[in-house]
Amino acid sequence: MKRMKVKSIFLSIIVTILMLSGCGQGKPAGTVGADGEKVILRTANLVATDNFLNVGYEKFKEVLEAESNGQIEVQVYNNGMLTSSEDIQYEMLQTGVLDAVTVAAFVAASNAKVPALNIFDVPFLFESEEEMYTLIDGEYGEIIENGMEANSNAYYMGAFSIGTFGIANNKHTVRTPSDLKGLKIRSTTTPLQSGTIAAMGANPTPISYGEIFTSLQQGTIDGVQTTTPLIYGDKFYEVADHMTLTRHFPLPHVLMVNKEFYDGLTDELKAAVDKATEEHIKFARQLAVEAEKDAIEGMKEKGVDVVELTPEELDLFKEAVQPAIDKNIDKVGLENYEKALEVLGKQQ
Repeated sequence: MKRMKVKSIFLSIIVTILMLSGCGQGKPAGTVGADGEKVILRTANLVATDNFLNVGYEKFKEVLEAESNGQIEVQVYNNGMLTSSEDIQYEMLQTGVLDAVTVAAFVAASNAKVPALNIFDVPFLFESEEEMYTLIDGEYGEIIENGMEANSNAYYMGAFSIGTFGIANNKHTVRTPSDLKGLKIRSTTTPLQSGTIAAMGANPTPISYGEIFTSLQQGTIDGVQTTTPLIYGDKFYEVADHMTLTRHFPLPHVLMVNKEFYDGLTDELKAAVDKATEEHIKFARQLAVEAEKDAIEGMKEKGVDVVELTPEELDLFKEAVQPAIDKNIDKVGLENYEKALEVLGKQQ
């Protein structure tokens, strides 16, 4: 308890320092950097230095510092140094403690009250990540952008995948929904995610991300649904050695920049930020593809029971989750859902 209290005080001190260290406060919009002064851009994440997600942040830093000729310095606080959750990351972005962040689409949807972002939690909507990017980069992306800008203190800059969902468990091989019956599977509390795993036959169990490994060890939960790269990177497979590649959700991360920070910059520095976010997204999308392949191969090499479903087995899961879609599609908004289907050329 004492250690937690000390950590809380320490983080509070860091946050206070960061709030006091902002560059360009009080200057008219569009003038920050006009006299050549150094500008600090702060971002934070929850992952380790070598995690592919953080590698993407480092790319953002590299490009932005180069494009601004060193005038903008990017400070990356990784490994949960500043924040213990993506919800807190989002709040720090809103208040200007952080200047740019990426968070999971469902986190942005909940905090910014943008239902269109919940489209990525509709199970089996996307046949591939390319389909998801067709949606993000097209007309539907404009709906997300408008919603974010209307309901938050952030500009939406785009999104990239950090992998697709699978289900790891420590009981037995899972090839059909009936194999999940009675298993306690960790899930977020978002209606579509928890509803999907329940429709598959499991018992959705909300546990914070940081408690997953210990909970699997102790038997509090029997498994977890999250992206294959996260299951591999955070070594959940060590305590849940049956991995089924259902690929029922993608997990896009939304890249956002604080409005006041961005608006304060000169046009030249805004252009540098635009270029860096563009390169970050392009680079991160490729990193995710590589991370997914590495995760699958890595788990196989570790002796994990990795299951690739047959088309017939996959159809059983798709049929099982339809009630979850019907029950929770209002969380996306019927108009948004129909627009997504239209863009993807699919029928309801």
